[in-house]
Amino acid sequence: MRLQALMFLLLSLLTTSVNSATRSDLDLAKEYQVKALFLYNFANFVEWPADAFADQSSQLKMCLYGAVPFGEFLDIVNGVMVRDRTLQVIRTTDYSQIQSGCHILFVGIDHHDQLDKFFKDLNHLFVLSIGNVEDFARKGGVVNILRTTDQQQFEINLTKAIENGLLISSDLLSLARIINDR
Repeated sequence: MRLQALMFLLLSLLTTSVNSATRSDLDLAKEYQVKALFLYNFANFVEWPADAFADQSSQLKMCLYGAVPFGEFLDIVNGVMVRDRTLQVIRTTDYSQIQSGCHILFVGIDHHDQLDKFFKDLNHLFVLSIGNVEDFARKGGVVNILRTTDQQQFEINLTKAIENGLLISSDLLSLARIINDR
């Protein structure tokens, strides 16, 4: 029920903000909406161990690092409950803000050329890292959102997820292309 309400809210935002948009603008807005829904749904289908949080009342932090053109769609879910935790959406270009701890980390398009260094320098324990560039999951990320000719799909680096201490729902895994390498 909550997901249906979220989808309705996102669709409402989409239609009001693109009334006079061209067809390509509308397609791009829909693509951004789908990516935002993916991120929100990933939060609902991944479990973090208790050690990933300071205490029982700690928030689930979703960090959008760098250029994330669909960030405004995720602002809508800032403060909603995901299981027993409040989702906190953090949009930042400041590396120090993500170093202090994120549970979900989307790496923006402006940082894709630095992925090798990025994954080497950042502690990814308990972090669901998500990107949308070719080989993101093979370069150290956990989830990669891919654009095929007619839809968005995703792949999951299951080995990396396990190394990061994450438990991914079998429902989510059944929809993904699984990668089991480093």
